[in-house]
Amino acid sequence: MSTSTWNTQPTSGDWNTAGNWTPAGVPTDAAAFADSTQTMITFSQAAGASVNSIEFAAGASAYTFTFSAPSPASPTLVIAGEGVANCSMSQQSFIVAAASAGYQNPQLKFANSATAGGANNFYCAGPATPQDAGGGVIRFADTSSAGAACFMAWTGAGTPPRSGSTVGGEISFGDSSTADAASFTIYGTLGSDGDTFGNAVFHDNASAANATFTNVGGTVSGGDGGNTQFYDNSTAAGAHFYNKGGTCGQANGGDVAFDGTANGGNGHFYNYAAPAAGAYGGVTSFNNNPPEVTTGGASAGNGAYFNFGARGSEQGGGGHVEFSAKHGSPTAADGTFNNYGSGIAGNSSAGHTIFSISLPTSYYPTAGNGTFYNHPAAAQGGAAGFTEFSVYTSSQSGAGTAGGGNVPTAGNGTFYNLGAYLSGAAGGYTAFSGTSSAGNAILVAYGGTSGGYGGKIAFYDNSSGGTASVYLADNGELDLSYHTGGLTLGNLDLAGGILRVKLGATPTSLTLTGELAIRNETTFSFQDGGVESGTPYTLLTAPNLPDFSADQFNGNGVDGLAPTFAIVGNELQVTFD
Repeated sequence: MSTSTWNTQPTSGDWNTAGNWTPAGVPTDAAAFADSTQTMITFSQAAGASVNSIEFAAGASAYTFTFSAPSPASPTLVIAGEGVANCSMSQQSFIVAAASAGYQNPQLKFANSATAGGANNFYCAGPATPQDAGGGVIRFADTSSAGAACFMAWTGAGTPPRSGSTVGGEISFGDSSTADAASFTIYGTLGSDGDTFGNAVFHDNASAANATFTNVGGTVSGGDGGNTQFYDNSTAAGAHFYNKGGTCGQANGGDVAFDGTANGGNGHFYNYAAPAAGAYGGVTSFNNNPPEVTTGGASAGNGAYFNFGARGSEQGGGGHVEFSAKHGSPTAADGTFNNYGSGIAGNSSAGHTIFSISLPTSYYPTAGNGTFYNHPAAAQGGAAGFTEFSVYTSSQSGAGTAGGGNVPTAGNGTFYNLGAYLSGAAGGYTAFSGTSSAGNAILVAYGGTSGGYGGKIAFYDNSSGGTASVYLADNGELDLSYHTGGLTLGNLDLAGGILRVKLGATPTSLTLTGELAIRNETTFSFQDGGVESGTPYTLLTAPNLPDFSADQFNGNGVDGLAPTFAIVGNELQVTFD
């Protein structure tokens, strides 16, 4: 290996000046740095320099390498061998302060199996000044690695040109490269262009490995927070992601986005509530961005997702996960989701997970085999954590239907809706609206304690119960009162529970295709629908209903009339007198 050593007293800080090195000549193998009077290193040639390694001796000065060429045709510097090794006590800094058109035009590139080195190496991708548009790019290719280095990406406040693609400061991983054990801090929009922000981006089969990512919440109204994005078949692997909420009204939170067929691996995702009123919480999203996926979509993998509600002084939206299915059909796979309640009013202030489509579309999301914990509100009047399945109709589409009848579905997921532990506080809930489906899920609503409300499972509109199984305990609730007509489920297990139904001309009765189990007396809550004295209304139909007795049910009176329950064949009926 041939080593070129940066001179102790070079004539300038220019990397490309042959006389600044010993032996004279721009390095092509190993570039070594020790103590020097010139520690601000620049590049007079926009492209073409390449080394196998950069090595800092034990007593080396603190150097800053600045890359300023705008979107070079080839990288200003390629590190393609061992990578960067810092044996000194000083931090070494690599600053890309430029503009780029895309991740294929980096200023600094790591190739082959090169590594960015340890935690005493700092890398930054951004603009030359805070007023400039976009930012520069650091790229990892082949099997290169971010090592355990520290990275930052940010963008300028300037508005990008309409022609061509302008990116914010970006750290890009392609091929089979890895973020390894590095740490990343990503900042959002600074100007009026809300679509330009700092990025850490994974393409191809790249992996986030065991790295740590902090996506800072937006600081500009209408602007985005920092983003970490996964495309193609890339994976979050075992990385940790901290998505912070927006800090001013209408600012978006930090974001992790999975598109294409990328997956969450075994990652941990922490989506925080927004400190500012009117701002949005941190988010992890699936198939919200192009490209289109013809089969399947992004996956939550075996990841752990934590969505926090607004607490303490926080006044904005809660952290959330979105399976929005705009460009593919994503799945929660085997992920675990915790949706925490908030201490303030407004559903959006709670932690939540949403599966939704906007018609017309042939894409649809599924909860897969995921496990969901919907936690109660943190205070009376606060909002409970929730999971929601929704179908929206765009103003341009008319009524519309999902292609092939595919709709958001709970799949084979398991949903635990936890009761509140404070008097008057709301329990966590799972809701189905539009034409969404409960699939073959297990839906559990536990009771509250100390005067708190129970967890809730709610069906609205024309949603389907599929073959789902429901378990209710204590004052846990199944709410059908806003459903359009009757609902069919698979199985129902009642260890107490409240069944909220509407009577009148279009009763929201419940039909089971499977088994009914009753362990404790169950309460019907009859909503205002109007009843006729002496007219029997069917509440529940189940094949094994004759195994039980009518005195296992009770309910409230309606219009001053008292309910009487009876089992007739396989139907539970109520008459008001």
